[in-house]
Amino acid sequence: MTHVCFAIPDDEFDREFLQLPLDVANAGAALRAEGMRVSVWDNRLTDTPPDTDGDPDIVVVITAIADRAQCYPLVLDPVRALADRARRQWPGATLVACGPHATQMPEATRRELGTDHVARGETDSAAVQAVRDLAAGRPSLPVMPLADSYPQLAPEQWPLPAYDLFDLSSYTAEVFMDGQVRRGSCGIVLGVRGCTYGCTFCHLPFGTRMRPQPVERTLAEIAAMRERDVDFIFFLDYVFGLHPTYYKELCRGLTGQGVGWTGQSRAEVVLRTDVDEWARAGCKGMWLGAESPGIADTPVGKRIKPGVTNAAVRKLQDAGITPFAFILVGLPDDPACQNGELLEWATNLPGYFGLNQLFLRPGTTLYDQLAPRYNDGRMPSTWSEVEAVTRRYRESYPVDLNELRDQLSRLPNYIGNAMAKL
Repeated sequence: MTHVCFAIPDDEFDREFLQLPLDVANAGAALRAEGMRVSVWDNRLTDTPPDTDGDPDIVVVITAIADRAQCYPLVLDPVRALADRARRQWPGATLVACGPHATQMPEATRRELGTDHVARGETDSAAVQAVRDLAAGRPSLPVMPLADSYPQLAPEQWPLPAYDLFDLSSYTAEVFMDGQVRRGSCGIVLGVRGCTYGCTFCHLPFGTRMRPQPVERTLAEIAAMRERDVDFIFFLDYVFGLHPTYYKELCRGLTGQGVGWTGQSRAEVVLRTDVDEWARAGCKGMWLGAESPGIADTPVGKRIKPGVTNAAVRKLQDAGITPFAFILVGLPDDPACQNGELLEWATNLPGYFGLNQLFLRPGTTLYDQLAPRYNDGRMPSTWSEVEAVTRRYRESYPVDLNELRDQLSRLPNYIGNAMAKL
């Protein structure tokens, strides 16, 4: 029987949340259904490898879990450290790396991580198919598959995620207790993959086509987590509400179930949606990709005026849903970032906000446009060069982005300050 261990590296930053690696739960369930043994080493939780009966035959190193795939890290040091430890721990195992790094820069990823193989494609689908190929002894090159990426597997054909591989109480996000936002145990669900919007700074690991799984499966996943004492859920869907028929049916199924949840959406979607229906279904908070009050004046393809975001915030509040806003520091030619408006806007923002810093990531249009400018006129060929592109971009920015981030992170409505560990 083939034994597969999924290895999840530590994060390169301290973060407010620690999300369940949903893609690993998906892939692990699929491989177990095919008769394989599966274990998980989440290095974010423990430095100690799992205590299993026998060494794994295949170690799948996940470079960025589903929750981080859209904003995957450019620094591979924690991933390389875990791959090195897995090699020393299990010298006879075959190591394969899966994730956005393997998909966007496969050769560079394999070289820099020192794995035997990398597998291209959506992480759960790529992991399943790469393990199948390796376990079957099929001829395989360092980059798998031989051409392009592994095809997307239909999640509705898979077993429910293998939640029993994890201590679900260890995974956290923003939850609500007695009407207050806190850090607490939280499950994660991905009901609809894909995003049809074309923001040039955004990496879309699930592509631009909306791919809903059956609503019945989503509800079954939530029920399975509730059986393990998880009563609060985060929907990873990139634009909650964008597929109207799916989300209407989902909300009908959640109404009266006693499940609290948050999600993420866009301001214009909120404005054309019955958010009271969300509230009745248990929605306690909704994240908006606000980014900056000046984003409509930047060349990144997101033409949302500040008034639209403010109107969406008010609509959520009127429905009893706490608004959250993602703020992105360092957008190109962002007047609000350069003239102080961003800081003032965040200070007066109702609800809470989270902070992201602009990184130029392979797989995004903005990276393709700007990377040569900050890399001697050529596209980077290593992840160190990719990291240097963002560093040089930030150093050339008209204002000190580190100072601005520090100012924002001291505000009382910054989510990191608002949450207290339960």
